[in-house]
Amino acid sequence: MKTVHDYLNDPRITGEPDLMAGPEEIRTIHAIRLKQQDETEGMSFKEKAFRHQEKTDAMFAALGLPLPEYVNLSGQGKLQVKAALGA
Repeated sequence: MKTVHDYLNDPRITGEPDLMAGPEEIRTIHAIRLKQQDETEGMSFKEKAFRHQEKTDAMFAALGLPLPEYVNLSGQGKLQVKAALGA
């Protein structure tokens, strides 16, 4: 599995002059995003959500924090826009 450091040398980053001229932190963020995209390519939304939840649980456990409670809001329909107060 490629590391973030490997992605920093990826042509998708090194081939962008504006990105290479910017701060290293921005390149690192782009490398992390490319890594996540490549690792989750072809996964369904549910598979991605499960993977994210597993990684979050592992991070909380490593920090000695209680695991977060997850809320599933799917299937509740579209959000309704309310008129602003005083409008």
